[in-house]
Amino acid sequence: MGQLFYGSMDEAIEVDDVLLMHAQAVAFTKLRRGESFLMSWKRPSGSGRETIWVQPSIPLRFIWDAEGDVSLDGRLLDELVQAAASMKGMDLSPRAPKLSAVPPIDVAA
Repeated sequence: MGQLFYGSMDEAIEVDDVLLMHAQAVAFTKLRRGESFLMSWKRPSGSGRETIWVQPSIPLRFIWDAEGDVSLDGRLLDELVQAAASMKGMDLSPRAPKLSAVPPIDVAA
């Protein structure tokens, strides 16, 4: 399970490593372009959601349990890019595992 810290937050947002790696790729691309967006997730207690406004002037820090390179899934990247551009924003809530049948994109090459 990975962790995302936003700004001066002391408490981490816990996100599946693979999803967090994809979210980082999308976030850094958007922030490099100077684009802000919404990011949300289900609260760990199971009740409610949290949402933050991500903008270039507020630092993001990503921490993963997994080591090494990961192959990014093109469909998941597209889904997160479209979500980040929408009024709903990018959702980091747990997802049903459906990625195994999708061919990966190797970004390490």
